[in-house]
Amino acid sequence: MASKTSMGKPPVPLFQSKLLCFSLLYLFTALFLALYTSLSPTRCLLRSSPFDPLQTPLFSYPPAYGEHKYALPTARPSCSSPVLFSDYLEAVREIGDLCANSSWLSTASPPPPLRYKQGRDDNFGGKFTARERFSYFDHRNDSVEVPCGFFKEFPISSDDREAMEKCDGVVVASAVFNDHDKIRQPRGLGSQTLASVCFFMFVDDATAKVLESHSLISRSSGAVRKVGAWRVVEVAGERLYVDPAMNGVIPKHLAHRLFPNSKFSVWIDAKLQMAVDPVLLVHSLLVREGADMAVSRHPYFKHTMEEAMATARWKKWRDVDSLQKQMETYCENGLQPWSHNKLPYTSG
Repeated sequence: MASKTSMGKPPVPLFQSKLLCFSLLYLFTALFLALYTSLSPTRCLLRSSPFDPLQTPLFSYPPAYGEHKYALPTARPSCSSPVLFSDYLEAVREIGDLCANSSWLSTASPPPPLRYKQGRDDNFGGKFTARERFSYFDHRNDSVEVPCGFFKEFPISSDDREAMEKCDGVVVASAVFNDHDKIRQPRGLGSQTLASVCFFMFVDDATAKVLESHSLISRSSGAVRKVGAWRVVEVAGERLYVDPAMNGVIPKHLAHRLFPNSKFSVWIDAKLQMAVDPVLLVHSLLVREGADMAVSRHPYFKHTMEEAMATARWKKWRDVDSLQKQMETYCENGLQPWSHNKLPYTSG
């Protein structure tokens, strides 16, 4: 008994001490990662590429700005991307080369650019009948001047017009009219994107007043209005169409006229937030595929009629009667509901 007492308590087994250390290490690591992801602006734990996108927000808005205007939700996690960022630097270089050499569009000599009919009309788009406009859709004579808007001058400042004409690469355009949406900053931009891509946001008087009230822009003469990545261009809407929705359609469909020297354009609706670098979008959807245009699928609707009904329901278009007439015209010309027979097109 005396010999056992002198020895004291048996030592703690080595295995149990290692297990305790590993348990404590696991606990502290889990707590650290949980705290890191909760405080990280992107909530991304692992970075998938050495050419990682910018992680910090581009701009901080006042809390009251656009507090009740939400972007359409996405099912994709914020740190995942449909395009590998490892291709970023190669995409920047390739698009830069293509923009410097416009003959890339064809192995043979490229066709001459379209010639646009010029004019001065009381109506922005000119007064043409549907038959007259249809006659220009498929023509073989390069000397024919095509009517494409701008029969009434687009009412912006000369400084903005000059900046738009200087954009000779990729342009990203959006618009907020009648303060219907808010300006959302693009996410996931690469280190060279802001220097190589133009971001233009078109607004009207009602939207500009709200931006100024939140001290986001100054409406003083000659001031360059920048909100984060976006250059804000104020359009004198009263000199175009009465309906703000009509004015918002102009930069959406006429980017090739507003930015005559740009080679690629990306339109992002104001109710959406760009979550992928536009350089990667252009490269993966157009350059790599050899395509002229890429169109996104509507997040909710498959058939054009569904969008028309939602437009009327939420009064996004004031003249519901003209909207109904437009849809009737579509149907008379063969519009059919979307079905799986129309795949690979996932929407009407």
